[in-house]
Amino acid sequence: MRAAARRRRAFIYLALSLLYLVILLFPVYWMAMMMVKPADLMFVRPTEWAFSPTLSHFEYVVEHGFLGNLGTSLIVSIGSTLLVVVIGTPAAYAFARFKIWRRDDLFLFILATRMAPPVALAIPFYLIYAKLDILDTHLGLIVVYLTFNLSFYVWVLCSFCRDLPVELEEAALADGYSRAHVLYKIVLPLLRPGIVATSVLCFIFAWNEFLYAFLLGGRSVKTLPVAIPTLITGQGVLWGELAVVGVIAIVPVFIVVFYLQRHIIRGLTLGAVKG
Repeated sequence: MRAAARRRRAFIYLALSLLYLVILLFPVYWMAMMMVKPADLMFVRPTEWAFSPTLSHFEYVVEHGFLGNLGTSLIVSIGSTLLVVVIGTPAAYAFARFKIWRRDDLFLFILATRMAPPVALAIPFYLIYAKLDILDTHLGLIVVYLTFNLSFYVWVLCSFCRDLPVELEEAALADGYSRAHVLYKIVLPLLRPGIVATSVLCFIFAWNEFLYAFLLGGRSVKTLPVAIPTLITGQGVLWGELAVVGVIAIVPVFIVVFYLQRHIIRGLTLGAVKG
């Protein structure tokens, strides 16, 4: 009886999981179907499930430069994320290990920069960028994404650093290693899951950002989120083209998460189980 109850419970869990998976993936399937569906069959009722696929939506996306917008998003998102990791990792380690003057106040100030609404900083950024002549440049967007992602990265990674056993570092220092060698040889390998998980979140934040990309770029340097609204025209919404661009926007995030999922899971669960 007990074995039969376990099998029934396992079957119910499996059925619910499959149902949940279907609910999650159905919008993606529908969007993928719209990519190749002729415009005149897009919203006919009843729904046309069998149709001759068309590539006209793809041709429109290529001809109107959306692949260039994809490249701009990749450059800005990857560049800002790399800078966040390079600058934020030593900063998070310093906050976790060193006795810094008014450390809690400084840490709260860093976190407060993340709490500020983006629109409150948009005009100061615009005026500063206009003076520095870096409006509508890749560098300008990378720097602004760095500012709002860096505080989040330092805040999250600092908790990972505090969970690391300090005895390992003390033993290495006693053996004659410098603090820099301890950070490179011992701390960074242990922090790898946390760094990967946090940097992936920073990449996604930068990838989806619209306000700063629209105000500080948007002409020569136009990211994918800024380019997507151009598919809403005076003649109507280009649904097929919108579906193509939507799938294109999903693919890089999917690839990153797929190849780094082991590190992401370890990073998100690091320190979750404690005695």
